Amino acid sequence: KILIISKQWYQRRVRESDALKQEVSDSKTSESKCDRLKQSITQLRSQLTQAVAEHRQSEQSLRGRKIKTESALETWIAKYDADMGERQEEFEQIDTVYKIEKQQLEDLETRFQVLEEEYTRIMEERRIAAEQKAEEERRLRLLTKAAVVIQAHWRSFATRKKLKQKKKGKKGKKGK
Repeated sequence: KILIISKQWYQRRVRESDALKQEVSDSKTSESKCDRLKQSITQLRSQLTQAVAEHRQSEQSLRGRKIKTESALETWIAKYDADMGERQEEFEQIDTVYKIEKQQLEDLETRFQVLEEEYTRIMEERRIAAEQKAEEERRLRLLTKAAVVIQAHWRSFATRKKLKQKKKGKKGKKGK
């Protein structure tokens, strides 16, 4: 039994010794990890401080650009509003003139329509009068031509009659 106890005691001592060695080893490993982590933390803090400084500087720069852009935008908007205001006034003036001229055009077109109807009526009357005059002239020429023909026939008849009478008169003188 003593041997068993002694063996057990030895095994327990070995285990305790191994555990102690393991604990020391783990402690050293832990300390080295802690040191590395502390260095890493220190390094990361310095990087964070540096990044914060860079980002603040960048933010200041961007804010300045934003302010400049906003002021330029406001200037352009004001210029656009002024230009559009002028153009709107010009448009309204032109529109007013256009409406007046359009009304005048409509009035003139109405008067022109009346005048055109009257002109058409007068031209139709003149055309009818010209046709009647041309028909009268044609009839007059026809009558004149007929009268000339009748007169020519009458003269020739009268001349022939006189000639016949002269011939009869000459015949009668010779025969007496």
